[in-house]
Amino acid sequence: MKLPYTRTSDAITGYTDSKIARIENRDCVVRAVASASGMTYDKAHGWVADKFKRVNKKGTRGFPIGMNAMETNGEKLNRKSVKTLPKENLMNGKSQMSVGTFVKMYDKGTYIIRVTGHAFTIKDGVVIGNTEDAIKIRRVVKSAWKIGR
Repeated sequence: MKLPYTRTSDAITGYTDSKIARIENRDCVVRAVASASGMTYDKAHGWVADKFKRVNKKGTRGFPIGMNAMETNGEKLNRKSVKTLPKENLMNGKSQMSVGTFVKMYDKGTYIIRVTGHAFTIKDGVVIGNTEDAIKIRRVVKSAWKIGR
């Protein structure tokens, strides 16, 4: 099974024209923030570097803690609210929820999803991220944040 998917270049404003995006790697959090918030890639790149102290071409450390703190502190993401989904909302019975189940249960709204070592966006049931994010539907959702209402 494959989930509905939109390419990053189609979902993020300024992605194909960004000189930064062309040389970046390990930037899944930047792309998730851009696609979920409506920021351009370059603006999201700067925001993630500032907020999470991300170094170019390196992963984003402390991402889950920082995102959870945004809700606690009432901070916005490009003028959009951030709401942490509680762990109990990410359970499927007694086991942790998979990406496939998440899409079925949360098919409306915009979410940043964290799986082990990676992050991407699900917007109205459509995956925005790497191609395999729409294919590897059995991966466990470690954290999720609703962006906007």
